[in-house]
Amino acid sequence: MHSYRVALTTKAMMFTAAIFSINSNASVMVTPFIGYSLGGAAETADGTSYDISPSANLALAVEFPFRNGRMGAFYSRQDSSLDTLNLDTTIQYLQFQSSAEYQVGENTQAYIGAGLGASHTSGQWTKSHTGFAASIFGGVEYYLTKNLAINGQLRWQGTVVSNDSVSICNLPTDDQSCFIAFKTSWMNQVQTNLGLNVKF
Repeated sequence: MHSYRVALTTKAMMFTAAIFSINSNASVMVTPFIGYSLGGAAETADGTSYDISPSANLALAVEFPFRNGRMGAFYSRQDSSLDTLNLDTTIQYLQFQSSAEYQVGENTQAYIGAGLGASHTSGQWTKSHTGFAASIFGGVEYYLTKNLAINGQLRWQGTVVSNDSVSICNLPTDDQSCFIAFKTSWMNQVQTNLGLNVKF
């Protein structure tokens, strides 16, 4: 009985040590970003084109170390408007992503990666739509401390958007110029992001 208790205690201690070892080696990286997005256009039935106004965006990445890089999730939101018409436009992205890291200095590393997921577009001039989205991104991190880094990033976002026409006329009319939609069914955007990477 005594030997059984000793064996059980030993196993419990080994299990606890293993859990502690895993926890001590595991880490999560949280990076809030502020950035600037540009790209995207709409047009009326008569061919008049309107750009989505470049504007600020907010983003958040939550990632874990994976092999020679990291993997995780990325979310961003851009609140803008359709140029000259001042019609509200919101574009959101949620993607799973992975990246590879390359040490370029004592406290500096570069990275490049890709993401897949979905986008959600909505606004006063378009029907709300959720579609496929993809991204390619790269950037540089400079570590201020072991667990704190400044992160600069450039990101291309591509997404499927709804091409359904929506009337923006204030009065009933048969004038087809009142109908507006995304210029193409595939929209490209570019984001520049600056963030603070915190490792836990």
